Amino acid sequence: MRPALLFCALLAASIRPADLFGAPNDASRLVDAVKRGDTAAVHTLLRSRVDVNTDLPVRASDLIGLIAHETYPGHHLEHAWKEADLVDAQGRLECSVILLNTPECLISEGLADIGVQFASPLEGRADLLIEVFERAGLSFAADPAATREVAEISIAISLERERLSAISGNAAIRRHVDGRSHEEVAAYLRDVGRYPAARAEKALEIIEDPLLRTYYFAYAEGEALLRRWLEPLPEPERAARFGRLLHEQLTPAAVTVPD
Repeated sequence: MRPALLFCALLAASIRPADLFGAPNDASRLVDAVKRGDTAAVHTLLRSRVDVNTDLPVRASDLIGLIAHETYPGHHLEHAWKEADLVDAQGRLECSVILLNTPECLISEGLADIGVQFASPLEGRADLLIEVFERAGLSFAADPAATREVAEISIAISLERERLSAISGNAAIRRHVDGRSHEEVAAYLRDVGRYPAARAEKALEIIEDPLLRTYYFAYAEGEALLRRWLEPLPEPERAARFGRLLHEQLTPAAVTVPD
């Protein structure tokens, strides 16, 4: 992945959520392209470092979602505001600790996944991707018609690929509940999930990790939980409700919509 593409995506995708949700005055984030790690990117509060794994190919159309997930209005902004509001202002030191495999992970990963709709509403996402292409100086960006065609096709494909996002949870169930072998689950990820071989193996490293093997469920289930909480509201009111997730230590029970 070209670093220029990454940093241009960061610049372009951060503008709208920063206007919507603000940020503490001394919040900052650093994004690096690195050749290591098991996931596409990891956020490591107020000052954040995000390492993007260049060992795993990242499609240009996926960069907008990745940047929104890790920085604005995802993990970086959530932790920056909670450190400012809860830790510094209220003295709630427990909020300075992030624990894996806890209810807060469902909220945190859910808001990071759903945040792309505020960073880049679907109707304007192709235009944002065109801006990223142009800022990065990609060769085809000199042809406006070709650039728009590439952007629109990329967005359309990425939306269809999002439907396959639950495949990782299915793979975890196959491995740990159904007792399928490593090779069988890798083939499932490749054949059904359309994972490249290298990405299927990286996914299995997490699925088979004793600490992380249930973590995949935090993404899809967290996003589904928060969609049920946000979508009953008129669209103009959703950003304000989403903003509560950045400032309050809400639990899954607090955002569960009764049947």
